[in-house]
Amino acid sequence: MGNSEYRKTIDYILDLIRSGMLQVGDKLPTERSISEKLGISRNTVREALRGLEILGIVNGKQGSGNYLTDNISDSIAKAMDVMLLMNKTSKEEICSFRRSMEKTVCSYLIARGCSSDNKLKIVAALNRLKESEGTSKQTVADRDFHYSLIYATENSFWITFMNAVSEVYMRWIDDFLTTSGQDVKEQLQDAHEKMVQGIITGDTEFCFRAIDAHYDIIDRSFG
Repeated sequence: MGNSEYRKTIDYILDLIRSGMLQVGDKLPTERSISEKLGISRNTVREALRGLEILGIVNGKQGSGNYLTDNISDSIAKAMDVMLLMNKTSKEEICSFRRSMEKTVCSYLIARGCSSDNKLKIVAALNRLKESEGTSKQTVADRDFHYSLIYATENSFWITFMNAVSEVYMRWIDDFLTTSGQDVKEQLQDAHEKMVQGIITGDTEFCFRAIDAHYDIIDRSFG
């Protein structure tokens, strides 16, 4: 009985989202009103809402209530952190996955045709990265550059998932970038520039070689 009531609460919230009655930022009905409407205990409603909070769908604010949010990327990133702690994956595996996904993102941009606006955003991010060389802003600029590629796809699923992967990946790459010598940073910047060149000219193989050059440098840091 408990599991069916738990599921009933989740289905009720999802139905509100599907119908458009509940959108990101909106406050959810109170636990009491959900309990009365569905004829189930408030404890069950509370447990179901906490489950949705863990998934990054609901954000509970003390003294204010529960709100619909879109922190799913954060939840996926936390799950990957747990996998790392439990040795269910490794930095090398996450880096390998990100290499493959970045190739998928770039080939998608080339095949689909990256809009002029998105190309400008990618080039602007690349320029900010180059200008940040040797400063404390370089790691942030590097992150923003890779994010610019993901956001250029305008694919919500990819953006959500890749943001999560990038969040975990960047935590140790930030340290790598901070401690790397100038020669390594120049090699990475060259790879970044060639990735952009490949996207703009529509040369998939050229872009892939640049991506491999980039991640080969990262892989060597794990040795």
